[in-house]
Amino acid sequence: MNSRKFVKILCANEALKYENIAKILAEKTGRHFTRSSLSDKLCKDTLRFSEAFILADALGYDLVPVKRK
Repeated sequence: MNSRKFVKILCANEALKYENIAKILAEKTGRHFTRSSLSDKLCKDTLRFSEAFILADALGYDLVPVKRK
């Protein structure tokens, strides 16, 4: 799964738009995020794992590594 698909799933589950996601990331990281910059990162697949982890945590999700059976 790439970062774009991950963020789309979170958006769908939480009924959020990219504007909301960008605001959450800006608040949590202290870096500048806009809807446009987030969209660019997702299209280029350059969203950092740490940013995805921060986003998931802010929305109440745990990213847990689970070994496949």
